[in-house]
Amino acid sequence: MKLNLLIVLPCSVNAARGNTTTAHRLAAGLEARKHQVTVIDVDGLTNVSDKYDLLIACHAVDAAPQVQAWCAENDSQYLVLFTGTDLNGKPSANVTAAVAGAEHCISLGSGPGRRAKDLFECARSKTTIIPQAVLALPRSTRSDLPESMPALNSESELVIVPNGIRAIKNVSETLYEMRALADERPQLILCFAGHDFGGKYSDDFHAELAKHDWAHYLGNLSRLELSAVINASKIAVSSSHSEGGAPNSLLECIAAGRPAVGSDIAPHRELLDQENCFRFGKEMRRLIRSILEDPPAAMLTTRKLEEKVRFKHGLNAESLAWDRLLLTITKGAN
Repeated sequence: MKLNLLIVLPCSVNAARGNTTTAHRLAAGLEARKHQVTVIDVDGLTNVSDKYDLLIACHAVDAAPQVQAWCAENDSQYLVLFTGTDLNGKPSANVTAAVAGAEHCISLGSGPGRRAKDLFECARSKTTIIPQAVLALPRSTRSDLPESMPALNSESELVIVPNGIRAIKNVSETLYEMRALADERPQLILCFAGHDFGGKYSDDFHAELAKHDWAHYLGNLSRLELSAVINASKIAVSSSHSEGGAPNSLLECIAAGRPAVGSDIAPHRELLDQENCFRFGKEMRRLIRSILEDPPAAMLTTRKLEEKVRFKHGLNAESLAWDRLLLTITKGAN
């Protein structure tokens, strides 16, 4: 049985954001299994008149209520995919109603799955965990580095923070805590990349960033540019307060063979293991320092993480799990 599916994003279908990466990867995997998949942003729902077997709302807060309303008018069913920030804070009544009305819910990790069940009692019996897969970045060379990239030499120690500029990503604290390490290691270069959400947090971050000649914001990068930056880096860091599953950015870094560390939150622990997570700035600096000072040991750990990513976050495993779930749900409805 092949399905006609509509994935609904809370942002532009071309935005350089995790939701977009996830949606397009899912679409490609399901299309490879002969389903027909369309990806739109939530505002585009008002122009949708075609019939779909199932809609997938990528964000309980910013997409699910609108998807629920459309499905009620068009006699369709839908799923809710918890993607991260929709699991922060107490949900509103209309969000809870949208989750309750879904045929099923999907979490990208065990920790976020537990959080979803805590927030939404209605989701406890209908939430499936499907670990987020990773689409490997394209091959690249130094010539593919972005124009915003600072000059590098053979001594440079590039640390990349690839998950965007937003309060929940905690990049300001990363910048603050890295000052001590930059003082002791003049060869260190810290680069931030990804979507900038703007607002006061962004303004304050960039004002502080401008004070340090060892720290830079590279902007939104193409996948080819990101590949080149990651290949030039010594380590990837994520200090996020919250993630909806294993972050796309860290999965891509590990798949490219780069060491990675992250803040001590459940999705990072699931991906990186406890020994590669930090609870505060001193621990972050200790982990980064140990990787920079002992590359062979760091690469041994990275090889283990690469194997874990291949086994648990493979594209085929993800698309197969989604395929089986979608077919079960639609058969039950018919």
